[in-house]
Amino acid sequence: MKTAGMLGKRKATTQVWRYAAAAICESVPIAMMLPLIALYMNDSGTSPIAIGFYGALPFILTLINLPLVPRVLAAVGFARMFRTGLALSTAGLVLSALTRDYVLLCIGASLVGIGAAYRWSATEALIAWTTPTARLGRVTGLYQSFVAAAAAVGPFLVPVFSLRLETAAGLAIGLTLFAWLPIISLSPKTGPELAAPEALSGSIRWWVFVPLATLGFIGGVFEAGLNALGPIQATRLGVLPSSSAVTLTGVIALASLATQYPIGRLADRFGGAALFRALSVTLLLSLVAVPLSKSFPAGIWFAAIAWGGAGGSLYTLSIIEVGIAYRNVPQAVSAIIGAYTNGGATGPVIGGVGLEISTEWGLAMVLGTLILAAWPLAFRAPRDVR
Repeated sequence: MKTAGMLGKRKATTQVWRYAAAAICESVPIAMMLPLIALYMNDSGTSPIAIGFYGALPFILTLINLPLVPRVLAAVGFARMFRTGLALSTAGLVLSALTRDYVLLCIGASLVGIGAAYRWSATEALIAWTTPTARLGRVTGLYQSFVAAAAAVGPFLVPVFSLRLETAAGLAIGLTLFAWLPIISLSPKTGPELAAPEALSGSIRWWVFVPLATLGFIGGVFEAGLNALGPIQATRLGVLPSSSAVTLTGVIALASLATQYPIGRLADRFGGAALFRALSVTLLLSLVAVPLSKSFPAGIWFAAIAWGGAGGSLYTLSIIEVGIAYRNVPQAVSAIIGAYTNGGATGPVIGGVGLEISTEWGLAMVLGTLILAAWPLAFRAPRDVR
């Protein structure tokens, strides 16, 4: 016979995954529109630095708002915080769909970023805190796989249905409204609260935490930061035409989809030390493959697979390690998301500068230096946490 406690736990888990489903659905139009708008800007003669700034804006605004997450969580709870974030990102997508003005597009991207700070943090924290630590890698990997699938579906909708920006815009509006369906019947007053706000506290050992945050940052640079610049790089090398370059963003997401759950299972069994190092080496090799793709076009596809698979896995491993080391510490989860987001914001900017310096070797110069500078942390972080 099922006890009331078992039924209550199952109901709470169902609610958590309904919020997760809404967050995943919202990722589809975001993944479709932002790189498509970046390609539109490139075709319109916008400079790589300006495109990089546009690509960075959602991450910059997410980063600015993340420090507010613990305070907002304590004030309004998970459910209202999530709904606020979803409403803001919906407004940003609708604005992005209705305008072609650079300034208004930047405002739309900014609203998407602000909304992500609250929607994303709520979902990640719910999953990290409701999952037993012995299964945290698998469950986190499964959720990240769904997110990656949504990020892959968005860009691939463009070539599959021969969408132009005008037709994609209408679809984006429909998809972002569809994202509300999983939670529309849930009362914002009775969301999946896990503990009283005063119980969600604790301190962070910064000498342990900083290496994990740095590795999460690098994951953001590659998986999220190169979503917009990856297609630009391919078109400027002459490897892909502008009309199909957005599929590179889909490949990044598909690679992330394919690796998140296996990485989570490996982390449950072996910990993260060797995995962190192997992923860092893979990213270095991907940067060498980019300029070589001018003669061997397969190189750009290998790079995209590495950016999504290895970059996304760096973030997933960081979240898993933090979920174990800092359970029920809101600022720890928010800070790792912030590190990843900072990477997503920094990636397009420094990548754009690299492309201005050299179309062929620019990314390798600026991003390779970043990986080498953080290399010692890949050896230290997981051992200290475990």
